[in-house]
Amino acid sequence: MLRWGLTPSSVPAKLLGGVLAAVLCAASAAADESSAPEEVAAVTSAASAPASDALPPSDPNVAAAEDDAAMFDALDAAETSSYWDPLERGNRVVFGFNELADRYAIGPISDVYGFLMPDPGERAVRRMFRNLSEPISFVNHMLQFHPHQAGQTFVRFCMNTTVGLAGMFDVANMAGMPPQPTDFGGTLYRYGSPAGPYLVIPLFGPTTARDTVGDVVDGTVMPQRYLLSATVQLVLQTGNGITARREAAEALDALRDGAVDFYAALRSAYYFNRESELRGSAPGESDTFRSSAETSASNPSRSNTEVYSALRSASSETVPLK
Repeated sequence: MLRWGLTPSSVPAKLLGGVLAAVLCAASAAADESSAPEEVAAVTSAASAPASDALPPSDPNVAAAEDDAAMFDALDAAETSSYWDPLERGNRVVFGFNELADRYAIGPISDVYGFLMPDPGERAVRRMFRNLSEPISFVNHMLQFHPHQAGQTFVRFCMNTTVGLAGMFDVANMAGMPPQPTDFGGTLYRYGSPAGPYLVIPLFGPTTARDTVGDVVDGTVMPQRYLLSATVQLVLQTGNGITARREAAEALDALRDGAVDFYAALRSAYYFNRESELRGSAPGESDTFRSSAETSASNPSRSNTEVYSALRSASSETVPLK
């Protein structure tokens, strides 16, 4: 389940959702203490470290590709305990609720939107909403001491907001400045904060304790939170979520249809893409691999990486309750 429902700019709603999820998970765990996971080793060092006699590639693109390949290998070889989900029983209850909301409300609304809106219009609207998140990336790049990325993000926002007609056209990308999104969860990761347990929050979907805190902090940075009325924010965030759900529709359906356990497959997708994002901004050993507990997870597969990427892209967006 993607992160539908409430918007990160609604900080009290995010906190309430987290509290509800935590209470429900704790109650489910208490009802069956025998299901509590045991700590186990995550991934062997051979899966995550290159061979000692291997020469470092001179081409940065080759190095990046080999890093990605190593991460794929580690994920493929990971035991089912590699994804820390100590509150799985409660998470599955929340996940079931989110699936019902998506099936009977959010999904049909996004389908109607897709039927009425031509593809070029859909892409333009998605670019517009992504442009609204650039100030969040700018602030977090500064906090991560990435002045070059921060400067580029600032220029991108100015160019796309003006010349790009409120971000509907990504003229900055055409000018050689691709987007470099980041968030406060990534900032916490850079400073060594552990991810914490996997959580499924009502209407928000998959996240971790660290990313939940990050979403709440990012919600306070969004300029529209202070410049626009609550009604306008509601309209914008509703449109944001509808377009995000529409963008991920095919990938979501493919993952659901091809998974024996959709909950476990989506959990793997979340962790895979989040790890990809974090390692891209701060390379190093994955804390997901270091922290593990026994769950009934299924392993990700290289054949599903495009699906994972689309899902993670969409899961970074949220929408108001419909």
